[in-house]
Amino acid sequence: MRQTFFPPIELSLGNTFSLHLRCKRRFRKTSHENIDFDLDDMRRTCDARQEYHKSHDNIKIVVALSGNTTSEHAEQPGSTSDATAELQPTTDEIIQICPRFRILVIGKTGVGKSSLINRAFGVHEALASTHKPGEADIDHEFFSPQNDRFVLHDSKGFEPGEEGNVNIVRGFIERRINTPALKDQLHAVWLCFEIPRAGGRLLETGTEDFLTLKRGGKLGNIPVVVVFTKYDRFINRINRTLDEPSLVGLNTNAVKELIKTKADAELKEICIRPLEKFAGSDVPHVTVSTKEEHAEMLARLIQITEERVCKHVATEASVMTSIAQRVDPGLKIKASIDVGKRRYWKALASCAAFQDRTTWDCLRVLHTDIVAVWNFHDPHGYLYSHEFRTLVVNIVDKLDAGPPINPDSTMVVGISTVGAIAGIVSALAGPAAPIVVPIVAGVVIAKWVYDVYQLSGVVLQRFIAYIVDLTLVLQTLCLVSDNQELSRRVIKLAVASYYASPASGDVHNRIQGYGGKLTLLERADRDTLDKIIELMELYCMDAKDISAVRAGIPTVDSVPDEPW
Repeated sequence: MRQTFFPPIELSLGNTFSLHLRCKRRFRKTSHENIDFDLDDMRRTCDARQEYHKSHDNIKIVVALSGNTTSEHAEQPGSTSDATAELQPTTDEIIQICPRFRILVIGKTGVGKSSLINRAFGVHEALASTHKPGEADIDHEFFSPQNDRFVLHDSKGFEPGEEGNVNIVRGFIERRINTPALKDQLHAVWLCFEIPRAGGRLLETGTEDFLTLKRGGKLGNIPVVVVFTKYDRFINRINRTLDEPSLVGLNTNAVKELIKTKADAELKEICIRPLEKFAGSDVPHVTVSTKEEHAEMLARLIQITEERVCKHVATEASVMTSIAQRVDPGLKIKASIDVGKRRYWKALASCAAFQDRTTWDCLRVLHTDIVAVWNFHDPHGYLYSHEFRTLVVNIVDKLDAGPPINPDSTMVVGISTVGAIAGIVSALAGPAAPIVVPIVAGVVIAKWVYDVYQLSGVVLQRFIAYIVDLTLVLQTLCLVSDNQELSRRVIKLAVASYYASPASGDVHNRIQGYGGKLTLLERADRDTLDKIIELMELYCMDAKDISAVRAGIPTVDSVPDEPW
């Protein structure tokens, strides 16, 4: 069904509207339902085509929006606050300046570009197009419906006898450098090579020319990272070259170390030395595999890219690099901290924008920024929903239950935390059983969220807990969702797993221990920010942890979905 309203319905921020649904199912009486819409959620979660998607009882609803769905001017925390105006997420400003991470990937057919992009950005068939194999239009922009925070340009590699492609790439980079808007500029280049066999040639003449241009400053400050692909195949080749006598008496770990030592030596000989001859030391290189067991290699590629983008392009582009990638949870946490430091986190104790507002409204803007950074494939906007926000608030409400425990007696963080969560996920993720969350999703049981913001030690504790709890729930969601479209079932699994884990209690114990140490107001902001960063970094999982745990837990079925 489709309904067009003429003239269009005009709505302002803060308004709500409902869709009245009358339906008759087989063997049942006609039923009437009101489906409520929150314009604030619609504004935040609408896609690039200005469409808002919502699911209700297996009915997919699409609302087309027109007009300005973003805010061009955001309030500074130290400025005079209008309690009737909505608090503006910091990520809105960043997205307005740089809505997508723009990357050029160069490489011959078969080098593994598609697999690399798909894994790095958590999408399917990023390079699917009408181009014939080996062809590429460098000006064509590839977008993915699974991740709208990056845009891809593809270039074929520098084949022997086709040095003209160097001029094509150079012209493209120069045009993008001279583009005034950051969103239209090129932010990074990945130059991809499959690791050659011993004696094979790594660099063709065109590649040498390109690297010479980069070394000579002819390509500007655009970060170029050389990517050696298919490391897993290379390791298998090394393994086959080992002679049996050299393995006598070695255990499995010793054999792996021997293989790695031989692989590092060969990589240096056939890849790194030829590269540095033309590129110098200013062009970094990373060896990668798109296999799950080598996820830390892909994370390293993303980390180096983000560092270079921050140094040579712009901080907004580096934040968007972290938002776009779906490999390294550590970079998500780093980007959340960077975003928080810009405005709200650095002034939780003295933020004028929070004055005369309810705690619920203040938490909303913090929630929006954190969820936006994690950038899950969430077409239904479940992570922005009232139900999910309520779940997080009710986790925070645990903070008020019971006296604090000595932090020195709490659990050892790190791999024990990862293992504990993995065990809980495995226990909860039955193939058919519904996920039971031991906290209410539809009703806010923490009545303090309706109180008007007023500085106190307890209020700061709750704000810290909300930020850290939400972040660690999303980190757990990263573990169980595996870059698939989010469902309520998977989100509930992440919430239940974190809630039941020792980590959630330990986080709250540490926050309670902090609450009694608040000092002067001028130090409260700094101390609060330091505590948030300390806790988030303490419980951060790296890509290797995520990969190892994911291999040991069952696949979580998202379909059929289940209610909150």
